[in-house]
Amino acid sequence: MGAISVKILEWTPEYSVHVDEIDREHQYQFGLVNRLHDAMLAGRGTEILGTLLAELTKYTMYHFANEEKLMADLHYPKMTAHIEMHEGLRRRVREVETRFDRGEAAITIELMLFLEDWLRNHTMVVDRKLGTFVQAERRFIAYLELLLQGDLRGCGLIVQRLLAEGISFEELYLDLFQRSLYRTGELWMQNRVSVATEHLVTSITQSMMKLVHPTLLDSPRNGKKAMVTCVSGELHQVGAQMVSDTFEYLGWGSYFLGADTPVDGLLDLIGEKQPEVLCLSVSLTSHVGQFMDTVKMTRIRFPDLEILAGGQALAPNRFEIVNDPHLRYVRSLEELETWIARR
Repeated sequence: MGAISVKILEWTPEYSVHVDEIDREHQYQFGLVNRLHDAMLAGRGTEILGTLLAELTKYTMYHFANEEKLMADLHYPKMTAHIEMHEGLRRRVREVETRFDRGEAAITIELMLFLEDWLRNHTMVVDRKLGTFVQAERRFIAYLELLLQGDLRGCGLIVQRLLAEGISFEELYLDLFQRSLYRTGELWMQNRVSVATEHLVTSITQSMMKLVHPTLLDSPRNGKKAMVTCVSGELHQVGAQMVSDTFEYLGWGSYFLGADTPVDGLLDLIGEKQPEVLCLSVSLTSHVGQFMDTVKMTRIRFPDLEILAGGQALAPNRFEIVNDPHLRYVRSLEELETWIARR
């Protein structure tokens, strides 16, 4: 009868990091550890054990090098800490191999348990975080490419698939929509895309947000209301739309007025709808004066109304908001969510 194979590490879907090339290499590593384990249990000679240990060492170095290249290519923010963990295992495996070659140590149960524990924990914790980042980054790159090409259908298919997979509102709006808009703006500033392309990107993004809107209606309502608008003359409304959608996602009713809202009509509507908060968006510095006038006129009729201000034109290093206890500058959607959660 042949030797019975005992798997000390059995690959199951729970080990997947959902990046094909990483999963394939992890599966091969698991197989090597199992072969080493079987050889040890079978009492095979040191030559066989040494060959398997050398193969495991070589493949581990190969796998780590591939992961580190992937992290560098995608600018993984946790790359330094991840590589330090790789170095720890590199040193340990090389040390064992060197001692084995010198005849100073044999393959022991302790070594097998060390390899098992390392591969389990490293795969399911550290590499899982890397896998999540790689998926999001590749998704963003694919979406941005289609967006810059003006491929409405291609972008829509990606968004529809993500919605079907249950992507979170934050991931979709922050990591895909907002980030792609910021990247397009950077490319425009570098003269790598035209104003026409920037407008096309904005239009497609608004269409993608409409795909999300039906899901916002599923959020339980809390009875609170927000009014979101751009000041008079301001035509950049995507950021304000994202703010409005965030309120809806978190259970508020949101009145989104869009771009270039005349202040008189805005004030009349505030009086009619009685929102808990007014959100004003300003993208261009040329409209800061209009923003100030809107705040001043709002205060005359609604002295205690909460006002949230947002937009690049109001960034703290470019503009100092007036001393108003009920006026706050919100830097990001994350900060907006924090503000809403406290209400």
